[in-house]
Amino acid sequence: MQKYPFTLTRRSFIKVGVPALATISLAPSLLYAENQDAQRLELIKQLGKETGLSKKIIEPIIMQAVFQDSIIKRIKTPYESRTYAEYRPLFVHPRLAKKGQAYLQQHAEIFAASEEKYGVQKEIIAAILGMETRYGENRGNDAVVNSLFTLATGYPRRAKFFRKELGELLLLCEEEGLNPLEFKGSYAGAFGTTQFIPSSYRAYAVDGDGDGKRNVWTSPTDIIYSVGNYFQHHGWNHTQALAHWLSNDEALKSNPLHLKQGFKHWHRLADMRASLPPLDGRWHDDDKVTLIEMTTHQGKQMALVDYNFYVITRWNRSYNYAMAVTELAALMGCEACQTND
Repeated sequence: MQKYPFTLTRRSFIKVGVPALATISLAPSLLYAENQDAQRLELIKQLGKETGLSKKIIEPIIMQAVFQDSIIKRIKTPYESRTYAEYRPLFVHPRLAKKGQAYLQQHAEIFAASEEKYGVQKEIIAAILGMETRYGENRGNDAVVNSLFTLATGYPRRAKFFRKELGELLLLCEEEGLNPLEFKGSYAGAFGTTQFIPSSYRAYAVDGDGDGKRNVWTSPTDIIYSVGNYFQHHGWNHTQALAHWLSNDEALKSNPLHLKQGFKHWHRLADMRASLPPLDGRWHDDDKVTLIEMTTHQGKQMALVDYNFYVITRWNRSYNYAMAVTELAALMGCEACQTND
């Protein structure tokens, strides 16, 4: 029987002793000062309106959440804020690729079934899982409730987003009979081997092994299928390439299309071919493409990227992340992921 890293209860299964949310005792030492308690009460009110959950369910959780300054510090200095020259060596290297290939071999039948069902290359899924948690070895040690509470109340720039994710966590726990206080994950509120945020779990997690639970912690089938399902829903096309590094020649730099870079400016590849070097057969005239610029070990460098590259950024919106996934998957043998670097 597969084990969760926290006590699992579910209405359709045998209860195993997690206290009802409404009966969790309050810990006075965790409460804010008087004015901060007022802020908590306002948050409880907002969450009630946004989720439809009762105060009886929400209040015990929010009143025990701990505000942690370290969460704010970490989210302001993410790995993805580095240049790609600094970021790439953290993930794109033979050690992690070898670990990924072992994971692919260990779960070969699951990956084959996932590719057939969702049309997402197995190496892409393996690269995601390797970068996120080293295949479940490091799922994060932060209390997810504390992370989301801290960011919802102490990070104004994205407070609304993280308040929504806090509400999503409460909803998924109510739906599936889980205790939110026992979730461990990242400083940004992601959890499981997949590192789903709560809204992604609710929308895309899959019960791939058919045991009645969406276990993105320890069920390889649920984990692999859930990533495939996410990418399929966001428009992945397995017949297309992902990225191609371009040389920094002057003719390319002077092309007017370079003034229209990034994901707001998509083009048909046919309309750009005259200014590009020859591309291999993976690239097609009707491909939806754009140009991006990143700082590599060669300095400022442009890359031609397909819409698939954008799909990776729906998981993590950083160019760095998407390129590292692409190049790590290439090391594992993904033909569509070769960047000709």
